[in-house]
Amino acid sequence: MATMVTAHNRPEELPDAPAGDVVEPVGWWLQDGEALNASYPRSFFIPPRERREALREGECVRLGFEYGPHADREGEGHVERMWVEVAGPGRGRLRNTPFRLTALAIGDVVELAPEHVLAIDYTDEELGYPQEEVAVVDDTVIRADRAPEVVVRGPSPDVAGEQAWWLLTREGSEPRPETLAAITDRFPGLGEPLEAGTGLWELAGGERETARWRRVSDAEVEADEGRRGLLEWLDEAARSMRG
Repeated sequence: MATMVTAHNRPEELPDAPAGDVVEPVGWWLQDGEALNASYPRSFFIPPRERREALREGECVRLGFEYGPHADREGEGHVERMWVEVAGPGRGRLRNTPFRLTALAIGDVVELAPEHVLAIDYTDEELGYPQEEVAVVDDTVIRADRAPEVVVRGPSPDVAGEQAWWLLTREGSEPRPETLAAITDRFPGLGEPLEAGTGLWELAGGERETARWRRVSDAEVEADEGRRGLLEWLDEAARSMRG
């Protein structure tokens, strides 16, 4: 029997009833996100440890509730990934109605630790950029899990006169649309250029979680034919993609 995964996309409203006591895990337990990330580093992403250790009361985190007839055996059982609102150090209230896990109900209080946090429901205000904005991303960035060498705010390939982020590799590959949230899960260092909201940025070093980008000054762009050519290419590519 293979593991079945059910994921709740968004938190639900809590019931009016006050929080009760902590529900002890009987027949279920929380997934270890750090272990999953270590086993599948190219496909299972979790927030940085320091952020998971600094959770704020009232924000929501996603936890994986594991259970099933043989959930103690590798590759068997069921996982229901649900949102939990942090209610204090090491505990939170369930913000979803379980589909299958009948031992829990929305509003229940559960204990959690940093290693259990699979995702954080960041606000756009906290991050400084719209997470659901769609960027143009070289396929190599996704397929090979490779940090983009160039991050640039350029013309939108969808709407003339609007702007979009382009995340490119030097040799180039087939472009594909991806949300900023999906990309920053892989490369959290992209937060700096995205928060700046403009400019041409180049990879300064590092891979995956350690990758960082530096902003190229206007003077550097003017002095370099290759960089000027890149900006001209962006205009042509955007027009071509718009048809």
